Amino acid sequence: MGVPNPAPEVLPAGAPRLLTLSEAAAETGLSQKAIARRVERGTLRAVHDEHGRRVVPRAELDRAGLLGRGSPAGELVLWRELYERERDARDLAERERAELRELLAAIANAGPIRAARLRRQARALVAQPAGTLAGNADPRP
Repeated sequence: MGVPNPAPEVLPAGAPRLLTLSEAAAETGLSQKAIARRVERGTLRAVHDEHGRRVVPRAELDRAGLLGRGSPAGELVLWRELYERERDARDLAERERAELRELLAAIANAGPIRAARLRRQARALVAQPAGTLAGNADPRP
């Protein structure tokens, strides 16, 4: 099957943050059985606490790359990133609308030749894919 896990160490009370197997499972989004298997295989280092329970140091979960995958904290990070992307897209769309408003105002105040040129510029801007108008804040040719 594999090499058995060496005898677990016994850590004194007050050691770094230790999680029981069920707490580790909740933090990582894995099942308690999956955490126990990793401990038995030796891919996660476990120790016994003062009560004889197998516990996993939080740093060990981080080392194994298990934190943030399916955990409540990891989901929060993903939702925050999604929110920030949507906010940035809304901000970009608002800047693009403002740029078009400025261009339309310039058309209204321009002479006939300049207005024709500005209309062509406005049609070209509207034809561009979303997100490409920002940065062209100056409506003057």
